Amino acid sequence: MNLIRDYKPNKNPTISSYYSLRSTNKIATVWEYLGRYKSPSYTKNVIAKLIIKNKCLLGQKAEQLALSIKQAEQYFISARIADVSIQPLLIYYGIVGLSKCLIISGDNKYLLDTNLDSEDYATHGLSWKANFNNSVEVTTRNSLSLVDEFCKVKATGLYPLFRSCYCDNPIPKDTKITIKTLLSLIGEDWKKYHDFFSEPPNVYKCWNPKDGDVENIGDEKQIIGGFDDYFHLFHKQGSETVEQTLDRLFPELNALYVEAGDRCFKSKDPLKSMDSHIVFSETQTLDTFALIQPSLHYKLTDFDIYYLLFFILGSLARYSQNKWFSLIQRQDPKDEFFLIQNLFEIVQYKFPLLILKELEQKDYRFVGEVATLG
Repeated sequence: MNLIRDYKPNKNPTISSYYSLRSTNKIATVWEYLGRYKSPSYTKNVIAKLIIKNKCLLGQKAEQLALSIKQAEQYFISARIADVSIQPLLIYYGIVGLSKCLIISGDNKYLLDTNLDSEDYATHGLSWKANFNNSVEVTTRNSLSLVDEFCKVKATGLYPLFRSCYCDNPIPKDTKITIKTLLSLIGEDWKKYHDFFSEPPNVYKCWNPKDGDVENIGDEKQIIGGFDDYFHLFHKQGSETVEQTLDRLFPELNALYVEAGDRCFKSKDPLKSMDSHIVFSETQTLDTFALIQPSLHYKLTDFDIYYLLFFILGSLARYSQNKWFSLIQRQDPKDEFFLIQNLFEIVQYKFPLLILKELEQKDYRFVGEVATLG
């Protein structure tokens, strides 16, 4: 798969520190910055730097991206005041709208009213249907299990196209991904996951990783700060040392990186996409985690985690109302709804922020009353 837009890992090529801003409402501030894209003229000026081969589409892309931002914002606004019975569906369609913004912003042929409305891309690119010849899937769908709920990835459709904006390797057709797998990759909730399942989550805390070295102009090699030894306690098998555990969890370290001391690493080659090296996730409080991938065949990023999670939750709310109402009314003795309750708020900040970073090619970071951008 070739990326359909120009992915730039180093979003801060000329500065080595962050500018400080003030923000009393992180979600509102993210949308203030995204709100600039409601202006077709502003949008055109920004994406004109990215669109070379398809300049004849520049005006249409700018207008349609502006419309998509406006609609996506309304979905997220509606989700914040909606009852939880319909909230995941509204969030999912907000995510879909923002994903179209990233697709349209690339130097490609895609527009809302032509390519994205065609037979290949008008579908979700995901399936929620259970295989009725598979007893496990049928049992999951007919039970109160939330964490075993799943979706399957299709070869074509909107989601695979969106993924091609930032990842070079497609997820194989018919790959089944469960809510539990996605929850294991969310750094904000690693303690909740560990306590509930009595097993380590698929995250490993590290310090100040950077996709692109901001201290060297033009250096697009990945820098990884020291891995937190505390997480070795969760992940080690038998008498493994920290180094042995890291090598097992992150086989890329030996193949793609050189050590720079104190378990800090720098990639040998530039990053070409989000999945070309180790994938990182940053929480709202700026804690950073390396994601331990559940498969050797593909890598999941924050984009994938929240897109897939809210596709599944939105499908539950839309197509399986009885199950969804039983879950949100806490009728499940295990109360698995507890595991996702805070994610309705997290995603409304995190997903728009991820889109903003990609559109602006700047590493915006917002925390409490202080917001910083790079």
